[in-house]
Amino acid sequence: MKARLALAAALWLAAVLGAAEALGEETDFYVAANGRDNWSGRLAAPTADGADGPFATLPRARDAVRALRPKRPVRVVIRGGTYFLGATFRLGPEDSGSQAAPVVYEAYPGETPVLSGGTRIAGPWRKTDDTEVFAVQLAKEPPVRDLFVNGSRQPCARMPNQGHWKLRPVGKSKTVFEYEPGQLAGWEDAASGLVVVRPYEWVDFHLPIQSIDADARRVTLASPCGYALSPGGYGAPGIYHVENVRAALDRPGEWCHNRATGVLYYRPPAGVDLASAEAVVGMLHVMVAMDGNARAGKWVEHVSLRGLTFQHSGREGQWQHFEGTAVRMASGVRHCRIERCRFADLGASGVVIWKECVANEVTGCEFTGVGDTAVRVFDYLGEGPPMSADNRIVNNYIHHGGAVRLGICGIEISGSEGNLVANNHIHDMPYIGIRVSGARGDHWSARAMPSLAPPYTAAKIKPHVRTRKNVVEHNYIHHVMQELRDGGGIYFWGTMGVGANVIRANLLHDIGLGKRAAIGIYLDDSCDDVLVRDNVVWGADIGLHLHGSPRNTIENNVFAHCANVDISIQPEAYNLAPMDTIVRRNIFAFGAGEVFGTGEGWNKCWDRRPVGEMDHNLYWRGGKPVALGAGNLKGKDAHSVVADPAFAPPDPGRYVLPPGPAAGELGIQPIDLTRTGLLAPPPWCKDVPQRPTLRMPR
Repeated sequence: MKARLALAAALWLAAVLGAAEALGEETDFYVAANGRDNWSGRLAAPTADGADGPFATLPRARDAVRALRPKRPVRVVIRGGTYFLGATFRLGPEDSGSQAAPVVYEAYPGETPVLSGGTRIAGPWRKTDDTEVFAVQLAKEPPVRDLFVNGSRQPCARMPNQGHWKLRPVGKSKTVFEYEPGQLAGWEDAASGLVVVRPYEWVDFHLPIQSIDADARRVTLASPCGYALSPGGYGAPGIYHVENVRAALDRPGEWCHNRATGVLYYRPPAGVDLASAEAVVGMLHVMVAMDGNARAGKWVEHVSLRGLTFQHSGREGQWQHFEGTAVRMASGVRHCRIERCRFADLGASGVVIWKECVANEVTGCEFTGVGDTAVRVFDYLGEGPPMSADNRIVNNYIHHGGAVRLGICGIEISGSEGNLVANNHIHDMPYIGIRVSGARGDHWSARAMPSLAPPYTAAKIKPHVRTRKNVVEHNYIHHVMQELRDGGGIYFWGTMGVGANVIRANLLHDIGLGKRAAIGIYLDDSCDDVLVRDNVVWGADIGLHLHGSPRNTIENNVFAHCANVDISIQPEAYNLAPMDTIVRRNIFAFGAGEVFGTGEGWNKCWDRRPVGEMDHNLYWRGGKPVALGAGNLKGKDAHSVVADPAFAPPDPGRYVLPPGPAAGELGIQPIDLTRTGLLAPPPWCKDVPQRPTLRMPR
């Protein structure tokens, strides 16, 4: 009987759709919280008699579009309300549109549909032996990693409540460490806990506990760290804290989940009534997945998501950075768009564009309270033609990220070419604003490229690195590097491919909080073939850092009011010799620390000259002398001058930084940042920080 009814419904729907096409009617479908999947989906609201109306779920609407095989544009219009997905919403090649007939999933005008990757806690809550702590029975697996109550993320129980403890290393172990008396104990729920450890200043790892030996004061982790837990050397604090054990549940709002019993414990803050509160746990590793197969010629294409809000996704799944995002495009997606969407309170990333994805766009979106990198475009190392290219990440508002992990970026590009990252506004982030990564020889392997024989040098791998021809321009970045160190507002890493990458016309300020190695623009670890031009940086710890960076051009930029060093040059043993980097026609002014940081305390490989050309620059220290062409920079800056840049006031209504006469005589050109920053903020964002005037502070 059910089979016959399903067949009849399918035939009826096909007839309705065919008639609509024949009559030339608009091919719109609707989804609503009060809809039903056995209705036609062609009405925005139910009829008075309840005979027809919108669909109830996205999968039902997708199947209707799939059956339609659209020959004209199709919209799936989603009414306001919260939709708990329950499972990943998947779009494959069979769900594609075309250039003439795109498929769009969009918000109903004036309404806010929220797609949730979480699961409601149904209750009931019960009191525990602690009158301020309540408990609810949940499943043992999957573990709860994020809890939201009445729309707000609640902090996982942790100890210490503030700051960190210093661990005691056990050799160079990645899984075992010891602790000081009074820090931890052999708790019954220790195997539910996580250790959040920073082996270096630029990364944090969240690692499950296997056991705690209280007599030996020793912790054994169930998963290894990416580094030795306390490796020693530069930037290795070896600090940690512990989360998700009952003993740490001592502050209002905190919670923990016992994986052995499935019980969730919660200490609600004042004013929260659990009888009426909405409690949601983040769950889905991926909320929306567009998965193609480019190698088989099967693409997901011409599909857009517009005006939707994504919340409560889970954390990483089996594959790091691949499973752990609200929206994932993978393995063959092209000409798809994510526009004017909001990504908030996520366990991991916002958008991941992974492997063999071409000419897609993320635009006009907001990312806030995201647990990992907001937008990530990346691909594997390997042989063959370029697989990922020409994606556009433009005009997005990314702020207050790192809600879970700290070692993250606003936007990251890796192993992909020809991408445009432009007009994004990024602020209040724990680590890097924008990162573009190439490769290093010691990260290369025969598996990545069987035809390339070791040893893997920078020169040998360069023709095969796909990070090339990317443009990072007109972005406004400030108040990043707020937690970690050894990163930058814009950070490029590794050997780049053949075809220059560009950093152009970006405005950066307030990079770091007085921490060492919080850098405005940072070219790191044999990074090469990058053009850095017409950028303005002020208020960084270090304005420009060249760390093992051959064959780059740094021209017509302003670096001002840097706290530690204006320009830091640090060659390393793995540099290509000579470096041949060009540093010319830049302004280095008003710094509070050194003008030149030469890295002698870290490395003394000065036989590898740090720069090829360094000249026609302007330096100013408020009238104090600057030693040009001295020490390891002997012979450089022969035509540079020490003079007041005398920046003129900006033109009314424009963002142009005109240099004074001394700079003009050196050939330094005005920097026009009129088009830098958001072209238009998302309409719901009312408190977007405005770009400051370019009247340089003195």
